[in-house]
Amino acid sequence: MANTGKDTEVLYKLGTFKWNIPSLNPKSLALILSPLIVALLGASSRGDILVYFVLAWMNWDKFSITGNNTETNVTDSSSDGLLQNNQKTTIESDVIRSPVDDFLHQYKLDNVYYVVPAAILLSYVIFFGLGGYLQWYYYIQRRDIPETWKCQPKRFLSKKDERHEILLGASNLVLGATLSGFLATLITNGANISTLYFSIAEHGWMYFIVSTALTFLFQDAAAYYVHRTLHWPYFYKKFHKYHHRYHSPTAFSAVAMHPVEFLTLQFSLIIPMFTVPVHFVGFLGCIFYNYYYGMIDHSGIDFEAIWPWQPPVRFHDDHHRYFHVNFGFNTLIFDRFHDTLRKRSRAYSESIFGGKGQEKGTESSSNKID
Repeated sequence: MANTGKDTEVLYKLGTFKWNIPSLNPKSLALILSPLIVALLGASSRGDILVYFVLAWMNWDKFSITGNNTETNVTDSSSDGLLQNNQKTTIESDVIRSPVDDFLHQYKLDNVYYVVPAAILLSYVIFFGLGGYLQWYYYIQRRDIPETWKCQPKRFLSKKDERHEILLGASNLVLGATLSGFLATLITNGANISTLYFSIAEHGWMYFIVSTALTFLFQDAAAYYVHRTLHWPYFYKKFHKYHHRYHSPTAFSAVAMHPVEFLTLQFSLIIPMFTVPVHFVGFLGCIFYNYYYGMIDHSGIDFEAIWPWQPPVRFHDDHHRYFHVNFGFNTLIFDRFHDTLRKRSRAYSESIFGGKGQEKGTESSSNKID
């Protein structure tokens, strides 16, 4: 493992477990609720929130911490399932469908033309409602005192770039919500496409804890290596440069990226959902954690992390400021291993690829953004 030096340790002090329980005044309640709000904001931006709601709704009777309810459900369904299937077959045989509905029914996509618009509407309402509030609270109400809250107090996006990030993000909302709508439709029509399970008794507590931790580490590793690949010269100029247009990002910047990048990052996060048994609650915790910090890290607000493994917001904000450095999101593990943490002694710019910068004073270091 490469030695990153004291300059990076000073730059990014990790969080701690030292929590103080605040009194329940309006300001404290806002602080307590903000992680949930931002997590919902992130989930809506990917269109996932409808899928997880449908999964929970369809499997509500399977949720269990202890007990053998899984076996009971199997026994009950074996006797009643045949009758229900016969009834369903009889009912379906009497239904007259249009050619389009008949085609959709073959692929378990009944009513998809209702679900997809609902998913898009839900994403827009949550994302622009909550995102608009955060934008108003900091970037409008406190714009004249940025030194008290902003990572880059002397830099704001231009009006043109603000419009660009909102329009590009809105396009990705439609893309993510459409995919979410198709997945939710498949699930509601009985397609068994997920490996998530709902009863801890099915695999035990040890498996639940270990699989959740490994899911978190996998998602962090996937995000790092996908992100770093997007910083190779070809992929950066072709795709990722869209996202780095926002040198001083806001919460809306989190989904303002090339659609190819949007889909690639999204797929890398949800792979465990379709490949290995992971408890629904554990997976949901990991995915919402990623979404929460994904939004916070792009907010431009100088928040410190509370978890001992999580870097502060300034860590990713510096990625936008210095470009090819600080590729991780939820830990410093992979940046430390590959020596891609920003150092005070190195120079960085959009033209210096590789993640390690250059010695200050070299010819290309003059492009560095301060």
